[in-house]
Amino acid sequence: MNQSLLRTVKLLGAMVLGLAFPAAHKLQFLIPYAIMVMLWIAFLDIRPMGLRRQHFFLLAANWAVGLIAYAALMPFNQQLAFAALLIGLTPTATASAVITGMLGGRVEFVAGSVLLTNVAAGLLFPLVLPWIVGTHIVIETAPFLQKTVCIILVPLVVAQCLRIGAPRFTQSILRYRRFSFYIWLAVLFVVTANASNSLRDRWHEGGGLVPVAQIGGIAMILCAINFALGWKIGGKDFRRETSQSLGQKNTLLTIWIAMTYFKLDPMVALGPTFYILCHNSYNAWQLARSPVVSGEVGKPDIAGL
Repeated sequence: MNQSLLRTVKLLGAMVLGLAFPAAHKLQFLIPYAIMVMLWIAFLDIRPMGLRRQHFFLLAANWAVGLIAYAALMPFNQQLAFAALLIGLTPTATASAVITGMLGGRVEFVAGSVLLTNVAAGLLFPLVLPWIVGTHIVIETAPFLQKTVCIILVPLVVAQCLRIGAPRFTQSILRYRRFSFYIWLAVLFVVTANASNSLRDRWHEGGGLVPVAQIGGIAMILCAINFALGWKIGGKDFRRETSQSLGQKNTLLTIWIAMTYFKLDPMVALGPTFYILCHNSYNAWQLARSPVVSGEVGKPDIAGL
């Protein structure tokens, strides 16, 4: 079977299984560890990169998309406005660095995006969301800041120590980097199961087909805007990296925020939930088309090596 077609079948199969078995969402506690392993493998082959101007353009775009979408929808539908706000303000997903590496992009650039946008979210969410929502909510910044920094920095430090101290062993590990794809399939299965479980719960709590379809449409539109805008921001040098950084989002964070601070309107949590399906479907399409995933091309060209 053609390698591209086989990858497509595997990726779609993982998502279909996740949708079919929502009970697998109980395994989501394993996701951070799986991502750390994938990041560790990816970081074995890079040298750290400092922040560039594109990182700050990404941060500005991340907040602009959310606030503009909220302002545009608020006069018509408060529910859709809050869902769009949460989608837009969601920072870069930690897994985006892994996907970028699989696509042959610069992992270190996306790792910088993850740290910058998540730290900014941790500092700004407690100030911005209470002001916009108009309630006296209290959002603790420490929990998800600590989690994000740990997931990124621990694999980076361990990988760089190993790369410098044991280069031959590092190269032997890198020969098996293709197995990151299968770890990602497992992560995709659990993430999709979590989305399926959340959709089922929100549906049972009330709503109906029309608002659910509307929120799903908003998520799809914002997903397309984010990936396209990120591609533009990257210019000639970082198109893939900036597109992935703006398009692939840490939706589990905003699902938690939605379920914790928008209890009176549980449908709001459907925004980030639908976004999970949108950005993972696009990632599946990207990976299915990528010759790097199956080793059909040589080692990705990593800037700074």
